Amino acid sequence: MDSEKSLYTTPQAAQALGISASHMRKMTMTGQAIPDHQIGGTWLFTHEEVERLRTRKRTRGVSKKVT
Repeated sequence: MDSEKSLYTTPQAAQALGISASHMRKMTMTGQAIPDHQIGGTWLFTHEEVERLRTRKRTRGVSKKVT
């Protein structure tokens, strides 16, 4: 295990993704963002998770699937 892995706090991860910290917290609470662990009240995200979120498919609004 790499003891020198990069970890980002919620505000740092949000800044790297170009979103607000409150949106990052909302993504964490809904399971869209998966923190590595929590220290006190601070969630920590790995570099890999930030990159996964950066490259995710983004959708807006309600799906307009036709059945």
